[in-house]
Amino acid sequence: MRSRLELMLRGPRGGPPGPPAYVGVGALGSGTGWWHAMLLAHPEIAPPRARRRALHFFDRFCVEEMTDADVATYHARFPRRPGVLAGEWTGRYMWDAWTPPLLHRAAPDGRLLVLLSDPIERYRAVFGERLARRVGDDVFSTADLVDRGSYATHVARLRRFYDAHQILVLQLERCRRDPLGQYERTLDFLGVRDTSFAPRSLRRKAEGRPESQVVSTMLRLGLPAGTRRRVAERLGRGTAQPRTPVPLWPDIETALHTALDPEVEGLHELVPDLDLTLWPNFAHLAARAGALQS
Repeated sequence: MRSRLELMLRGPRGGPPGPPAYVGVGALGSGTGWWHAMLLAHPEIAPPRARRRALHFFDRFCVEEMTDADVATYHARFPRRPGVLAGEWTGRYMWDAWTPPLLHRAAPDGRLLVLLSDPIERYRAVFGERLARRVGDDVFSTADLVDRGSYATHVARLRRFYDAHQILVLQLERCRRDPLGQYERTLDFLGVRDTSFAPRSLRRKAEGRPESQVVSTMLRLGLPAGTRRRVAERLGRGTAQPRTPVPLWPDIETALHTALDPEVEGLHELVPDLDLTLWPNFAHLAARAGALQS
């Protein structure tokens, strides 16, 4: 008698289970929902068998051991079908220290996608959101935002378990500026056959055409930027909506640069084609890197 798992896999999207062809591993708050939605618009790319595109499957294994049965459960989310690449994108995977080795155990041949944005701009935006939610004089912490922006540490950790050719590092700012070029680059990395395909919304963006009707309506209604971004990412339309930053005071800016400048420099060493001119907070590092190369 077939197991319940085997019967489940032989449904309309059936096929033998196996490791995901790709896994997006980061970074949180860097437009990953939007970019993954664009990828899932491609006919050769499929989401996991789940109600959501981000599984957060490995989150709990900091408090319990991942067993072979757990690995089989993970594989069951990705039925293999000819000509289709199935995968997921969970933005915290590269941040959680325990996830890269477990991910390699579950998907050693997978291709990893990393989408990054200026870590100080990201800090400003999330700080503003948390500040807006604060009640009275409640104290809240932002230490996790500095850790999440330690990109060199995270990418170096990924490379302890995956070869460099298995990891594609993208910049959100470059994806916004050159959506079709970066989309084709991503498709080529994943190994899809039709790299000429692009969703209509990306073509509209590349042509400088107006926002989609949904985004235009949200703007007209005056919805907050965070709400617009979440709706746009969920619908997979338009581009990732930038968060509204808040000003920072000199002491915290100095502290952030002390912590993050070495991370950005280290990331540039790991990813030489990283365009630091797209991250205004680190323009001084771009100038320094240019001087060293000349």
